[in-house]
Amino acid sequence: MVLLLQSPDPDTVRAGLWARVAADSTDAPAWLELGRAYLQRSAEYHAHKQPAPVDTVFAHATLDTAQMAFDRAARWSPGTRTADSARVFRVYTFGERAYVDWEASGTAAATLTWHTLPEALRLPPVLEELGENLLRACPHQGVLFTAGELDTQAAWYLRFARGLRPDLVVIPMDRWRTDSVLRNRVLRELKTRDRSVRALAQTRAVCASMGFERPPEVRPAVKWNKRPLVWVTGKESKADRVPARDFVFAALRLAIDEHETWTQPALALYRRAADNVGALCKAFDTFELGSEVGCR
Repeated sequence: MVLLLQSPDPDTVRAGLWARVAADSTDAPAWLELGRAYLQRSAEYHAHKQPAPVDTVFAHATLDTAQMAFDRAARWSPGTRTADSARVFRVYTFGERAYVDWEASGTAAATLTWHTLPEALRLPPVLEELGENLLRACPHQGVLFTAGELDTQAAWYLRFARGLRPDLVVIPMDRWRTDSVLRNRVLRELKTRDRSVRALAQTRAVCASMGFERPPEVRPAVKWNKRPLVWVTGKESKADRVPARDFVFAALRLAIDEHETWTQPALALYRRAADNVGALCKAFDTFELGSEVGCR
């Protein structure tokens, strides 16, 4: 007989974590887990199960709780990987708050929310570099679909908080597929009604981060072309293409040397990029990274 293991109930998980921090208010790992649990809870808002969009007060309150938990995780564990992670997730929380405001009021509102991010609160250089590289890789006026938390938040941070490549629309693919409110908002901003990648690609370049293991499968199907760090379909000129040798990986080199917390997730994306676009190996070799990303 096969036993099916059920995932823990989220409310039960949060209650258990609250009990841990009530017993020991300096339990930094528990505060970190609690913050992550509330980040995950904020996803419930975007399910939009009610006939009308849920009041944003719930989403903002949930994210405020996440932010508080991450603040305490960082405070009670200075100089540790827990503190490093907490600082990154504090930035992620701003990204999720901006996502709520993007849905409700558009890109300008998301930008204003990102501009409330304290100047001292930044992503680690290795993630800033990753976000910059992804944005540089996508052609002018393109749409960049991201694969997961890491590439999404890195690209959003550089796009909104640092003002790099304001011509791009950066959207997590899973949210494009499941969040009808965000999707309809973006379609209005792009002045189109057809949600298919093929339709988007008729008027602009559409990119997919190499955070994906392979190009996203979409219907109707499209032809994805390999470019440094992204797959591209749609309108693209040769002038838009950044040569592989022009990408910079100085922060990645430093992160590896310093054994930084966020090195491995960034390396996973870069390894996939080097495997798909061999010309990147020359740029990686410039920073003595060829062996780390699997170049021969």
